[in-house]
Amino acid sequence: MYPVIIMFIEDDRDRKFMEQLYEEYYLLMRKKAYEIVMDDSVVDDIINDTIIRLIKYIDTIKKLECHKLTSYIVYTVRSVSIDFINKKSRHNKRMFYGLDNDLSETIEDTEAPQPDEFVIIGEEIDELGKAISRLSEIDQEILFYKYNLEMSTTDIASIFNISKDNVCKRLQRARQRVLKELKKAGHNVE
Repeated sequence: MYPVIIMFIEDDRDRKFMEQLYEEYYLLMRKKAYEIVMDDSVVDDIINDTIIRLIKYIDTIKKLECHKLTSYIVYTVRSVSIDFINKKSRHNKRMFYGLDNDLSETIEDTEAPQPDEFVIIGEEIDELGKAISRLSEIDQEILFYKYNLEMSTTDIASIFNISKDNVCKRLQRARQRVLKELKKAGHNVE
């Protein structure tokens, strides 16, 4: 059975593509997720979160060749799994169990951002997204692979069939362009 999120894809071709991708790569996604989290009870949740991430970039993944698509899926599963572990680790660090209940809920979190800070952070993320969207498609993809999927420059180079030095130069220039766009928009960036 497909994750429910796939059923909500409006375009029939995109929905069929994701259904086929899910069928074809389910076992691989399951294996990779389990290798990282070692907890069978959450593997399907990780696969669902992976599918959600893949749907966001469906136009990109539809263009990938088979081996590049496989790498992309593996890195996405890896990234989602690591995010899960980090989130669980942060949660466990903050937990302090008393005899009957969780005493950490009575302790105020002074490091948590205030509501007005969330608005500012959200606006900054929007501006960053706009700046990145002005880059070329290949620069956007290279940034995505590097920072969202945490891929090495060697792996990115093999996906795009370019040298490792070329990937490093593209990353540097893309970051510079984004910073220039943010400064032009009036943001104080270093």
